[in-house]
Amino acid sequence: MRRASVTAALLFCLAAAITAAALADPIVEGLSNAGAFGPGLFTDHSNAAVAPALCVGIFFAALFVIGTALCRLAGVPPNWVRRFGAALPATTIGRLFPLILVMQIGVLFGMETLEQFAILGHTLGGTVWLGGPALVALTIHVTTGFIVTTMFSRVLHQLAQSVVDAVVFFRRLVLAWSALTPTAPIRFLGERPRRSDEPALARLQVRGPPHPTLS
Repeated sequence: MRRASVTAALLFCLAAAITAAALADPIVEGLSNAGAFGPGLFTDHSNAAVAPALCVGIFFAALFVIGTALCRLAGVPPNWVRRFGAALPATTIGRLFPLILVMQIGVLFGMETLEQFAILGHTLGGTVWLGGPALVALTIHVTTGFIVTTMFSRVLHQLAQSVVDAVVFFRRLVLAWSALTPTAPIRFLGERPRRSDEPALARLQVRGPPHPTLS
């Protein structure tokens, strides 16, 4: 149970952190490239890393949804999933958000560094990886991270419950269909036919005269 809780929390944190970094980065860089922060080298003028990062974030979100749904179907969800099925409680979000924010900034640094190597062949150094003035960029990232975390705390659990409801519905549908179409009993060799089957067997044993073309 403890391991399931840690795994679920880690998947949730990764999903929120990577998605938030991928969403906030183009916002900050867009403002910088539009001249909102004045002259200066704030970006590498590329958003090539945003789409891959967003895909990775969605991937971890999907893993969290599937894992949570499987735990619920098995009847052994992690403690905080079992107690708060509709959404993560505010206290849990408060405990997880500092970790999510650290992971988000780490993801931002990694994706921007790799992007600069891929586009320019070297890093630009300094705080260019932030995409703008440090205080403004961090404010936007913190705000985006909080919004994504709060949204994911509700949406991902609702998606997991939808998966559970769909599985339960189709399971009941299959069981109902099986009950309506019972399988025919298997008759083994040497088993004596039941009395109710004897008239039908007698009719099958009566053969007509051979066809003239076969005589």
